Amino acid sequence: MCRLLGSVSPAPATVEAVLGAGQQQVFTDMARLHRDGWGTAWLDSSGRVRRHVRPTSGIGDPELADTLAGGPSTARIVHLRLATRGLACSTENTHPFLADGMAFAHNGSLEPTGPIERLIGPEQLAALEGTTDSERYLAAVRTLVAKGATVFEALVETVASLRVAYPNRSLNALLLTSTELLVVHASENVPIPLGVFAASGIPLERLPRHHVDAYYLMRTRRGEDGSVQFASSGLDIAGWEPVPAETVTRVDLSTLATQTVSLADASPSRLVA
Repeated sequence: MCRLLGSVSPAPATVEAVLGAGQQQVFTDMARLHRDGWGTAWLDSSGRVRRHVRPTSGIGDPELADTLAGGPSTARIVHLRLATRGLACSTENTHPFLADGMAFAHNGSLEPTGPIERLIGPEQLAALEGTTDSERYLAAVRTLVAKGATVFEALVETVASLRVAYPNRSLNALLLTSTELLVVHASENVPIPLGVFAASGIPLERLPRHHVDAYYLMRTRRGEDGSVQFASSGLDIAGWEPVPAETVTRVDLSTLATQTVSLADASPSRLVA
């Protein structure tokens, strides 16, 4: 259970500039609940996807503040982690994961991992570094890319297959490459983890906004300059629209054009239930 933030802009921009200083602080404050690490991936000036992660809380971490207020980029994703019980808070388990030029961050818990692992090729399985289901989610996408699929095709097929195996689990995710940002909003009818919130010790009335009624809802906003942002619940949603449910959206980094595919129109070829 985590928070996701993704942004694409026509010119390099910081997260603070995209969201506004007040919202940047709201996002940072969500690390009080999502306190099991944080990470970011971005497109550098040479067009390469880079990654930086910390397996500790972002609260009071100057590196998170610097990440949000500095480091302008045309594309960036940020992840705040609330670890699934039993999974270690380690660098290897901290999102975003980066492999084969793809950076990937997930909000959800997919247990058991057997169905995912049946989607992963031997080479990708051997390359896993951590113990999370989320890294395995990415490995399933990488397996199809290695067989010749585009990243978008591979993600749509993987999500469609995982939806069969995990009908009541969140598949929400962001995937960044050097040419595109992909956004998965697939969490319809997923129960809100109120027990996890209670265990945090934070009173319900002090949780970030919409955590108790729309925790898994993804929203999007397009700026006047054509920039596009995507975020989990918790931010001020004025001017934001819900991302269509049970979809995968692609944003072309060069044109900022978007394309959305419904999972209802996808045909999972790898049934793993």
